[in-house]
Amino acid sequence: MDKIAVLIVTYNRKELLLKVLNSAMSELNYEGIIFIVDNNSTDGTEELLTERQLISEEFENFEDIAVLSENRINGLKIFYLRLKENLGGSGGFHYGVKLALENEKKWDWLWFLDDDAMPEKGCLSELLRYKDISSVLIPLRYSEKINYKEFPAIKFNLKNPFLIDIRDIEFYKKFETIDELPEVIEVEDFSFEGPLIKKNIVKKIGLPKKDIFISGDDTDYALRIRYYLGEKLNLIPKARIKRLNPSAKNEKTPYWKEYYLNRNYYYTHFRYGENMFVKFKPFFLFPGLLLKNFLKLNFDFKKFRINFFALIDSLRKEMPKRYLP
Repeated sequence: MDKIAVLIVTYNRKELLLKVLNSAMSELNYEGIIFIVDNNSTDGTEELLTERQLISEEFENFEDIAVLSENRINGLKIFYLRLKENLGGSGGFHYGVKLALENEKKWDWLWFLDDDAMPEKGCLSELLRYKDISSVLIPLRYSEKINYKEFPAIKFNLKNPFLIDIRDIEFYKKFETIDELPEVIEVEDFSFEGPLIKKNIVKKIGLPKKDIFISGDDTDYALRIRYYLGEKLNLIPKARIKRLNPSAKNEKTPYWKEYYLNRNYYYTHFRYGENMFVKFKPFFLFPGLLLKNFLKLNFDFKKFRINFFALIDSLRKEMPKRYLP
């Protein structure tokens, strides 16, 4: 029987976390292991989990960057790792995978979940139906209103230097409803909101890149699995993950977030571009942004500064945490 470990990273979403946690526990039938990584939440997450007797009140140090507690509920073991500072989703998943690998004898598959991505009933068992065809199984992530941009890319195009949107999702639009999608779809990326990855893949590919902070750490992990291990990523549309906190339509991106979005987008091109034209594309995207601002007669120096550092920092071996939410 396959042993499953669940890894959930959270930050200031205690009520949503409880929903995801309860759903995950139900999927595991209260047998297995759960790793919760708390990015130094300030909303009372630890207190709520303690009150619900989900985590222990006894802690020990973990590598000087966090404190760790262990608890057991019947056949389910829960590790709670509280980081001493907010390291973003990438830092959370980095140390969560590190902790999971230190306890590798207790699981065969690692299930990545976010604190606002709730598995629907039967999601895990549906994924495991296909365990013999792939070592990376991905559920279909969706919100109340279907948004194709939430689905994994059929093709992640890092060959064409003229593309702005490098994620090809057109395939999904051939079907009127998601229930009409094929049984299995080979894809080229995923988000850390539901992928089920076999232990041997996690051990070979190692830890998520922690300095990405937000947006792109999951894409980087998926690209590493494809590029370096040659493993196929398979989407299982009947296994569903529901986003509980989708982005608002036409929501303005704050400056701090724009920095990480653009920096990590540039980094992806530098790291995985399949030709020199794609690798150098960010050097053309940045001037294009400036020209766009000038043509609008609305030059925003703060926007210029943020995007200048996004370009420069994307070239560094270790990218800095320059802006905070």
